[in-house]
Parts: sequence; C-alpha cells; structure tokens
Amino acid sequence: MPPRRPVDLSALEEHVSLLKCKTGIARDDSRKKTVSVPKDSLVPIIQAEVGSVVPVDVARYRLLVPIAQLIASTSGKVERVMVASLNDLDTLEKTFVRHLVGATVHLQEPSPIRGVGARDPMDVVGTGEQNEHAMFEVYAAPIHASDEYFRAVRRELEDALGEGVILIERQHVTLI
Repeated sequence: MPPRRPVDLSALEEHVSLLKCKTGIARDDSRKKTVSVPKDSLVPIIQAEVGSVVPVDVARYRLLVPIAQLIASTSGKVERVMVASLNDLDTLEKTFVRHLVGATVHLQEPSPIRGVGARDPMDVVGTGEQNEHAMFEVYAAPIHASDEYFRAVRRELEDALGEGVILIERQHVTLI
C-alpha cells in the first residue's frame, strides 16, 4: 500500500483570498468612484449564490473520496484497507463549509458507492481493485477560479491518500 498521511487543506486558503460582495450594492450617487463595504459582507469569489431569489447558474462538483480499498487474496478472502480516515472526511467537510457555505456528504460504512477498475491501465488484469467511496457534492461559482480550487483539492487528496487518481467531476446546474 502507498504511504498515507492526514489530509491538509491549508493550501486552499490562497484560492479563497479573492473576495466579492455577498449581494449587490445600491448606489445613491453615481458620481462616487469608490464604495466602502464592511468585511463581513464579503465572500470568496468562488462561492455560489445559493439561496438566491432568482434562478442562478452554479457549478456542482462531485468528489469521490476513497475510504476503503477492497483487496482479494488468492484464497478468495477480501481484506478491507482504510484509505481516507473519518478525520480526513471531517477536514474536507469543515473546509467546504468554511469556503463554500456547505456540502452534501454521502457517507456510510460499508459504503454503497463502489469504484471498480485498474490501478494501472497498462495492466488491467493484474491491478484490478475495488474502492468504497464517500461522496461530496459542493456548489461553487461557475468560474475558472473554482476549477483551480478543486484541482488543488484533488492534488492534496492524491498526495495525502497515496491514490493515483481522485475523481472530481463538474456539472453546470441551475438552482431555482
């Protein structure tokens, strides 16, 4: 098994340092060139406008985080090896809440969400494996900065969990 370490998402802070106003600003004098706003009315630019009174386009990111690898021995016995810990999943959840206001988390042990495939695409028969996954669904603004944020999440998960590929998909949806 590849070496594993706890997930550390501190590198994501740079991706949430650019801010925007939570809501539009009504200006009473169009001659003013600047507007002052309190810091608590600013949010990261990658944050989606969830809860808007009008339909809003957002990007929904779905992350499949391996929580266990199922390894079959030659005798047919299946061994369940932990990948992401509950602490790792908690770190992800708390980070998504802090940066993006929330996440939908599908977590159950044993997980009904399974991935089946080859660790090495050049040796499908020799490296076949099964993984159980936790799934996170997170809404973000449909902008390039959101993609960069989730690429950084993917890199950290791959490094920390010793996984070759962590799947993150993006889908454009409209919240009504």
